[in-house]
Amino acid sequence: MSLRFRVFRQVLCFLFIVLSAVSLCLGTYLFSYFFRRGVIWMLVIVEVSSCVRSFWSLLRKPVLASPQSVASEVVGLFVLFPFQLIVTLLLFSIRPRSSMPAGTFMALKLFSVSGALIHMVYTLALVAVAMLTVPAFDSDVWLRDLDSSPSPFPLAIIFGYAFPCIARLFETTRPFARESEAPAVDPPVAECLPTCFPNCIIHGIRQVTVPKPAEGSASPTNPPTEEAKRPPILPHTLIRIPNAAERRSSIYVDLNFRTRI
Repeated sequence: MSLRFRVFRQVLCFLFIVLSAVSLCLGTYLFSYFFRRGVIWMLVIVEVSSCVRSFWSLLRKPVLASPQSVASEVVGLFVLFPFQLIVTLLLFSIRPRSSMPAGTFMALKLFSVSGALIHMVYTLALVAVAMLTVPAFDSDVWLRDLDSSPSPFPLAIIFGYAFPCIARLFETTRPFARESEAPAVDPPVAECLPTCFPNCIIHGIRQVTVPKPAEGSASPTNPPTEEAKRPPILPHTLIRIPNAAERRSSIYVDLNFRTRI
């Protein structure tokens, strides 16, 4: 069974909370060892903001019954994106003091930088997938619920739109691959030329002239024709599993009830 985006996002939010909480505890413990207190204050504020954002994104729908849209998730991630980048650069440039516990500082750098890198990668990936979904399938994807089922990001459709040549090689993505524009071709001539063979298939159906019967003779019931009757094409099976696009389509049904008094 494929991993749902809702489960993946919940696991990622829980990971953000754990990394932010550990970094916050380590930063508070090493607060007195920093010569420049502005760095540690920025680290604490960023980690607290990341923890609050993850809690809000994780508990908004279960507690408040309000869906977490793609736009609100992207806005929250982008607000913290530059600060996460600044904290990562500062921690890489700071060297521990002689009196500072080296192991604790390395743990702080590991947890804080790991959380910042995962945050930035998740932000860029979410924005890229949403921007590909707009022309490929749904122009209103920014208003969709992130935890909806099926996911607002149909990977088969997005992959077929972004990589049509590779998508044609796989059965699940082949129906969603974009067809290359064929060059314009002049339409074939309806009637065959005098030099064509009787079974010509280049110029279409050969027109056969039926001579008029003479007076007093019976007319033929079935005039000769070159186009044979073909049996109707029936589907191989009457039940078909809907594809990724059909599962995300909805049909509005309105049931009007009339009460008789």
